[in-house]
Amino acid sequence: MKKQVAGLLIMLCTLVASGQVNESSTRKFIDNAQFTRINKDWTTIAEFKSGIGETVEFYPIEVINLKTGEKTKALQLDMNIKKPEVFKTAWIGIEEINEFIDFIEQNVIPNLNLKFKDKSSEFIFKANEMTLSYFVYEKRRRLTIKLNSYDDSEYKNYTFWTETQVEKIPRLLEILKIIK
Repeated sequence: MKKQVAGLLIMLCTLVASGQVNESSTRKFIDNAQFTRINKDWTTIAEFKSGIGETVEFYPIEVINLKTGEKTKALQLDMNIKKPEVFKTAWIGIEEINEFIDFIEQNVIPNLNLKFKDKSSEFIFKANEMTLSYFVYEKRRRLTIKLNSYDDSEYKNYTFWTETQVEKIPRLLEILKIIK
């Protein structure tokens, strides 16, 4: 009986802990600071627009805990979508930046001109608060950016996609390299 209770407690703790997986280290840093300053450089931005006027903007930030002076760098993502009409902000923590750079350099950039006949391929990068997907089907290419569930919103997985802005992915790579 004791083993069953212990096993149940371990499973419960794992479930509770896994509920926080989609929260970035940047969000935790901000949540734990009583006073915060976020510095943004609006000249270093990678912006993607959809045909219906939705946007996603990526830019480097520096977050400062004003009480302790502790600082961290991150990538901020602002998403403005129409269905549902919402503006959301997500962060990619500094510890995820190198993997994001590697993913784009090794999987997306070399395949920007990839073409298939009767086949498709999808390259997916999942950070804590965001998932980026580059999809190729025959001659069509699509960039999809999805916000992972990191808050108590009634809507899960806000999604932006575009087929006309794929060529702007190298600009996102430039922005990421500024942060590291």
